Amino acid sequence: MSNVLSGSLAYIEVINILKLLVSGDRDGRLLLQKEEHQETGEIYLSGGRIIHALCGNYLGEPAFFELILWNHGKFAFDPEETTAQKTIEKDTGTLLSEGTQHYQAWQKICHIIPSFRIRFKKTGQEPPPNVKLKGKDWEVLNTLEAGELSVTEIADKLNTREIEVATIMAALMEAGLADIGASGKPVMKEVVSSNFFSNLENELVQIIGPVASIIIDDVIEGFGETRISFPKDKIPSLVEGISNEIYDPAKQVAFQQLMLKKIKSLH
Repeated sequence: MSNVLSGSLAYIEVINILKLLVSGDRDGRLLLQKEEHQETGEIYLSGGRIIHALCGNYLGEPAFFELILWNHGKFAFDPEETTAQKTIEKDTGTLLSEGTQHYQAWQKICHIIPSFRIRFKKTGQEPPPNVKLKGKDWEVLNTLEAGELSVTEIADKLNTREIEVATIMAALMEAGLADIGASGKPVMKEVVSSNFFSNLENELVQIIGPVASIIIDDVIEGFGETRISFPKDKIPSLVEGISNEIYDPAKQVAFQQLMLKKIKSLH
């Protein structure tokens, strides 16, 4: 496969990648990957037009508007991957313009809800006369009857995407119906010790050389984490992500076997 463009979503927004591809009249597939949840999404272009997108159960425009909000993980554009499917009929210029507005609106929501792990509570107030709640709004609000919950926890209970829940929660907060709870600090998970990453880097240097540090940090950033805050339960996915950056099969196997022992020693 010949990737002409690839990298980390921590450094460039999806909408800007698409603008670059569209301006170059590209054909091919933009593959997006969230390593944390092992989610993937695809956007296809033909002659610089966005013609098809898929993400989970979403197709077409709903998938497109979901994917342009991804801000961590990896991307890779492959000009050899094409499709006959066409689930997007809208003019690409209009789609990108609407996508930019959608992304900017999401950025404002991020300032209200900086983390999906922050817990929220009901305020007990009645909806203002000018606020009309929809069915999903009530579902999210009623879920808080059980106590303080984070966006992630609500999304799991309602089998809904975190992005959708966060959008609703931001609106509920603006309406005075929800607020950050007393236990509003992020739900913290057990993190990896600094010694783990020091040992990991030393071992990886022996296998692939001085680029080890860069690869480790790129993969960690792809998960939206740092070395200081990296959760223990993400280590297997971290190992897989680093393994994918080792192109020598023998060295890849050696690294995986070594890390298997390291993981066992953590429990």
